[in-house]
Amino acid sequence: MDRHATGPLDPARIRAADDHIRRGHEDGAYGAAVLLVAVRGQVAHRCVMGELHPGGPACRIDSLFDLASLTKPVTAMAVLTLVEEGAMLLTDTVSLHVPEAEGKALGAVTLMQLATHVSGLPAWIPLYERGHGVEAAMGAILRTPPARPAGAGYEYSDLNYVLLGQIAAGVAGMPLDRLVAERVGRRLGWRDTGYLPGKALRERAAATGNCPCRPGLLLHGEVHDANAHFMGGVSGHAGLFGTAEELVALGCSLLPGAAHPLLSPQAVRLATTSRIPALLGGQSVGWFAPPNPMLPRGDLLGDAAFGHTGFTGTLLTVDPEAHLVVALLTNRVIDARNNGAILRIRKQVLNAVASALTGDRGPHPNLEAER
Repeated sequence: MDRHATGPLDPARIRAADDHIRRGHEDGAYGAAVLLVAVRGQVAHRCVMGELHPGGPACRIDSLFDLASLTKPVTAMAVLTLVEEGAMLLTDTVSLHVPEAEGKALGAVTLMQLATHVSGLPAWIPLYERGHGVEAAMGAILRTPPARPAGAGYEYSDLNYVLLGQIAAGVAGMPLDRLVAERVGRRLGWRDTGYLPGKALRERAAATGNCPCRPGLLLHGEVHDANAHFMGGVSGHAGLFGTAEELVALGCSLLPGAAHPLLSPQAVRLATTSRIPALLGGQSVGWFAPPNPMLPRGDLLGDAAFGHTGFTGTLLTVDPEAHLVVALLTNRVIDARNNGAILRIRKQVLNAVASALTGDRGPHPNLEAER
């Protein structure tokens, strides 16, 4: 285990977070893990353990992980940069940008409803059974009957972000991977995080397995999500690979007083606070928010916290009141035998991190993740 801690964290309490990660690794919940904690924009703790694949090289702080659904909030951040410019409006309907949706139930759905998972679309369908490529996926979604009227309930759905990502790419006039790279990656100084990692990056990637359409295969830098795979590896709902350091940079860019903010304060408000009625739950543009039970915050982080998880065993959690950013990346899908163990480990780690925060945080520095 490689661990390092500095700054405003109680050493004994933060060791408990490492212990939970170590036990999860020993129990086979994942093969590799990286924990990175930033407080007030400075990296205060890191813990790295495991191997990138069985018998392979040791995991490192800059190892690449399949982010799975952590792709969704990144897509949303790219969308908000277009909203800031007025290139698209969250009140726009799907049919305004996808003429094929005109006259269908989905056509009247707004981009805000897609972004906040109240579109009425079901959670998931096997797009990989409907054909290859983006056009086949879009056509299948447009033919999918809504599970309920738009705005009538919350259902977290991959389909929302497949649509939202393609609409944003169309508005920007460029492929989605380039849009994310230019609107998010370049602004945050990302070097490694992105879609379709090349050979050198794949060698640094934690392997995944147990993909339903590729049984028995270990995947090295190839997207685990079957729908994203059949879309060519680039989608608004999944497909990104990234490092803990660069995810922490994203989280820090959304904190109050960030030295290098990704968005305007007005857009940050949309990204960090729930935009749906409390009776439906908690969901911002891109992120889980209280009282959403899918929000990874454990028992101790406050009601201002927001965050997201990924099916492969990833999370990014931000608590603006504590000026705290936590990234935990694992490859829990390497072994299906312990598929649900990460759910408890996440909460244990976040509780340990939250309890390690000290009261003396000093004056507010410029917020920038350790590079």
